[in-house]
Amino acid sequence: MNRIEALLQAMRSGTENFRLLMNEESCSPFTARERYGFSGPDAWDADSVRDGIQMEIAQIAAEEEQDPDPEDMPVSRIASGDNLEYMLWLLKAKGMKGKIQLIYVDPPFFSNAKYQASVQIQGADGTKSPVLKVGAYDDKWGNDFEEYLRMLVVRFLVMKELLSDTGSLWVHLDWHGAHYVKMMLDEIFGHERFINEIAWTYKSGGAGRRSFSRKHDTLLFYSKTENYKFHPLREKSYNREGKPYRFKGVEEFEDEHGWYTMVNMKDVWSIDMVGRTSSERTGYATQKPEKLLERIIEACSDEGDLCADFFAGTGTMGAVCAEKKRPWIMCDEGEVAVAGQILRLCGHPGRFQVERKLRGQETLPKTGAEFELKDGILRPVRIRPDLSLVRQSDRETVTGFLNRDSVDLIHFWSVDPDYDGVVHEAERIIKGDEMYAEVPARGARRVHVTGYDLFGGRFEWEIQK
Repeated sequence: MNRIEALLQAMRSGTENFRLLMNEESCSPFTARERYGFSGPDAWDADSVRDGIQMEIAQIAAEEEQDPDPEDMPVSRIASGDNLEYMLWLLKAKGMKGKIQLIYVDPPFFSNAKYQASVQIQGADGTKSPVLKVGAYDDKWGNDFEEYLRMLVVRFLVMKELLSDTGSLWVHLDWHGAHYVKMMLDEIFGHERFINEIAWTYKSGGAGRRSFSRKHDTLLFYSKTENYKFHPLREKSYNREGKPYRFKGVEEFEDEHGWYTMVNMKDVWSIDMVGRTSSERTGYATQKPEKLLERIIEACSDEGDLCADFFAGTGTMGAVCAEKKRPWIMCDEGEVAVAGQILRLCGHPGRFQVERKLRGQETLPKTGAEFELKDGILRPVRIRPDLSLVRQSDRETVTGFLNRDSVDLIHFWSVDPDYDGVVHEAERIIKGDEMYAEVPARGARRVHVTGYDLFGGRFEWEIQK
């Protein structure tokens, strides 16, 4: 099957799948398991997860609980799970049709590659491991281009339902499939709703021997209706030879590069990739720079507008929205991504909660943990990390650190000193050298811990006081 035929078949089957999904009465339920926020620069709320090794999941009564948040969803959210299931839940169970102002997505590119996050273990004695690679996400589709396009079709149709009448969709792709996806979006949104094709140029990347080096990505910008929200952005336009034109009525400026005027921003954006020494860098594969998302968010939303990213990866959308005073929703299926998002967003203003499917084996913690509470001080004793995403060639190194002191493999954790058995609320995130927490008495009977190992494995621990 050629690619045009694959696109047409994907449109037919994806549209039919969307119709069937929308007609189904039930959808996968999600619930708030983790909640974060802060009352000061170093105090956070925390996440709710349950330890399948230390306690029985069946004891949790959350299945019959109602989500405590009102339907207008004032709290920003990280969702852990399949984005199609989650978006359908937002539509059907949360009444979110037409409620999202801006959706940015950075889906798989059909690159047929596996992407990894970089991790380094640091022991309490100062010993460091080499940089280890952990599976982040899989963009391998073989030659099944139709399957890839069909995956996108049904999700774009659901995103259109979630967008407000003034809203817009931004789809981030590269040369592998951007032109096919543009034809797809022309059909879903209407070719008249196509606003821009932005070329994001950057310096990093490989050099081609049989082609010009590929140094740009493509961002497709579509509106829901003709009444879309858009704020033109301004940029410097340098005069030829850097000299003043002195045209009547034209305001000119000068900086270290020469004379320039301010003009509406063009559709070619030169923005550096996230560098190895950048403060933004998380180690996650394919991380996008905050400056890129800043432009999109400032152009197509206002303070208070709800923004979303359903292929959230490293969480750049949420980080920028938190600083720009926009509530946000992010979803990702990978626990490495979700753990990174939680840690990253705890360093930004605002409250957020983490939602997981109410039922299902995939929601259970994969890492075991043991803690000790003595004289009001809580410390980790050991963890049994999930190594399923660690490369086979790195496992001997990991095992060496694990045998010396498994606590070194903890990424971060938090404690709820007054756990209600439903949602974990904590006062701060604990990571690095500070591997202990004071637990106030407060008359509570249950102390609950949740956290992540360096490889994205989630753990829980609980004690009755």
